[in-house]
Amino acid sequence: MNLPKNGEDLAKKILEAYDIVYLFLKEVLNLEAENAKNEAEQIKSAISDETINQLAKYVHKVLDLNDLDCDYDVSKEKCRCCVRRTSKK
Repeated sequence: MNLPKNGEDLAKKILEAYDIVYLFLKEVLNLEAENAKNEAEQIKSAISDETINQLAKYVHKVLDLNDLDCDYDVSKEKCRCCVRRTSKK
């Protein structure tokens, strides 16, 4: 089954929100992986794009990933693929 373009974009956005929340819970707050997964699953659909954008910048800074001072926006395809989101390691 193929999703229409807008459905595919929404699915990617939801996965991105989950990933950001999961990283925050696991790596910053030190929750156990299973608890972080469960919490991220619940939070991802309740959090606003603006909050996700700010959380993404924070998480990437704390985890020493490339900075996201590039007008990061979870709603934009280019941000999900941005080379600035990759690890410095």
